[in-house]
Amino acid sequence: MPNQSIPVETANGMIQEYLTYMQEHEIDMEHQTHSVSFDFTILQEWLKDVSDYTDELRICMGVYPSGENAGRITTILWPYKDGQPATRPGEGGDVEIEPFNEGNGLP
Repeated sequence: MPNQSIPVETANGMIQEYLTYMQEHEIDMEHQTHSVSFDFTILQEWLKDVSDYTDELRICMGVYPSGENAGRITTILWPYKDGQPATRPGEGGDVEIEPFNEGNGLP
């Protein structure tokens, strides 16, 4: 069921399924993302800043298009409100809230 904690065993099993799936598709997991890490304090500040304007947080999967991490999977945290990208008041009207950065891919 969504929107609740899950047992550690379930989480570990899901992570292993991901790694197995990627390896079965011949993805070199020595050079691919296993997890994405965010600094808790910085993330907490951003969440506090956007919380009045959002009712949902989407964790979007993405791939770096170029640079040092080209081809690696990452995540983007995107605030939504009423099923649409969240906005906040700005000069000249509402402006879309920028998603939170892609974090630090591990390994």
